[in-house]
Amino acid sequence: MTANVAKKTGDFLLRLREKDTPTAISGLTLDALMTVTGMTKTELAHLALRRFADSVLPRYEKDDGPLTEVQIRKIRELSTATDTPEESFTKRLI
Repeated sequence: MTANVAKKTGDFLLRLREKDTPTAISGLTLDALMTVTGMTKTELAHLALRRFADSVLPRYEKDDGPLTEVQIRKIRELSTATDTPEESFTKRLI
């Protein structure tokens, strides 16, 4: 008889440092975070990794780069702002 066992992925061991560094925390800091937030070690690790992922990983699919002159011309052609005088624009995207 074969048992179907779901393979766990993503588990890891987090070794805390003796003292805080720019890239790591100590057990004392983790304990303080748990006390202040009421969160578990696992919840704190997930929160920290989620925030890091949000700041580092792209949230959108990469595009093909800058628009071509033909594309820009077509956008201007279709835009309702085409007849707006240039001096009316006070802020630029670029």
